Amino acid sequence: MKVAIIGAGLAGTALAHILKQHVSDLCVYEGSEALASGASGNEIGLINPRFSAHRTAESDYFTSAFAMAQRVFPVMADIDWNPCGALHLITDEKKAKRFPQTVENWGWPEGQMRLVNAEEASEIAGVPLKHQALYLPQSACVSPRKLCKRYAEGVRVETGVRIESLSDTEADLIVLACGLGVKGFKETEHLPLQGVRGQVTQFKAQALADLKVSLCYGGYCAPAKDGVHTVGATFQRWLDHDDVMLEDNAENLGNLTGALPFDMGAVDITGQRAGVRCTTKDHFPIVGAVRGRKNLYVSCGHGSHGILSTLAGSQLLGDMILGRPYSQSLRVVDALSPARFG
Repeated sequence: MKVAIIGAGLAGTALAHILKQHVSDLCVYEGSEALASGASGNEIGLINPRFSAHRTAESDYFTSAFAMAQRVFPVMADIDWNPCGALHLITDEKKAKRFPQTVENWGWPEGQMRLVNAEEASEIAGVPLKHQALYLPQSACVSPRKLCKRYAEGVRVETGVRIESLSDTEADLIVLACGLGVKGFKETEHLPLQGVRGQVTQFKAQALADLKVSLCYGGYCAPAKDGVHTVGATFQRWLDHDDVMLEDNAENLGNLTGALPFDMGAVDITGQRAGVRCTTKDHFPIVGAVRGRKNLYVSCGHGSHGILSTLAGSQLLGDMILGRPYSQSLRVVDALSPARFG
């Protein structure tokens, strides 16, 4: 069987990683000149589930993805794996209500998820904090760009090749994993995908030198790598470009400052990067077979939780393509299916 994957970001390369041991004729096509050229190309990304108050198909999906990440990523070389943990600060009334419900209804062991007061949060973080927090000791950071490169090892990847129609490839089975580009195919143009521009900022600040965990507060700040922190990301549905906007650096740093009880003092901005994430109107990815089209699958709409979502989604697509038992419940499979949009 000849399999073509369209798109060489996290969704496409993660699926290639799953399939490469089982499919002899496999190729990933990428329209740009490099892997992870779009939203998957950041140097630092956080590994956190998407929280909900109750246990739902969505929470089941992200719980399984989080568990997969703990098994898969620590043994992968050169992806900048950092099991630093994360504090999700309770900065508003919605989180004050939702996070205790998450702890109660998700049923994770206390060693994997627990609420902490501001004093304990400060001790965990290594810097003073003013908020209570939901603490996930097993959360981590990784380099999405390097992860894509590692996923794609041993796979034939053709960059600079733009597939604009299914007839442009002679593959027996095609997977569309090209983000917003999925809407460019007539077979999937009906899917309600939309772009969200996000910019991250890299900076140095002595006041955060002792930060040991990721801080999440609507935005996020990762522990320093080689003395440089990453903070982000903006969330702009009304923009569809990846040009750097210097005012976004001020927004990112302002959001961080607003979550801290102290003045960071001097800040040295060392870099920034913007990308357009692909999401859906119900904020849940689209993973599965396209109804009415034999051997056509999609993996898209993974949004801001793409590191986890593409890992679990690729495992499920691999199950479907290879005829294996599904790694997700039928409730989750139906919730992910492209058929939910007609």
